[in-house]
Amino acid sequence: MELKVNRTNIEVFEGAEIRHALLTYLTRRRMSLKFLEQFDIRDEWGHEVSLDAPASAFTQIKLSFKS
Repeated sequence: MELKVNRTNIEVFEGAEIRHALLTYLTRRRMSLKFLEQFDIRDEWGHEVSLDAPASAFTQIKLSFKS
């Protein structure tokens, strides 16, 4: 299953949560996994998304640091 995180295509397994997609994204970008809890996660329509949400429900995720 594929989804986009900040315009980067990420391949995740069926049944994955948003948390798994973000771990893959951070690893690919060589960023620290400590950032995971510091992100404001939004879907393509601007709605807030939980880390525990199923990744299959989304096609695009946008990340920004919480202010």
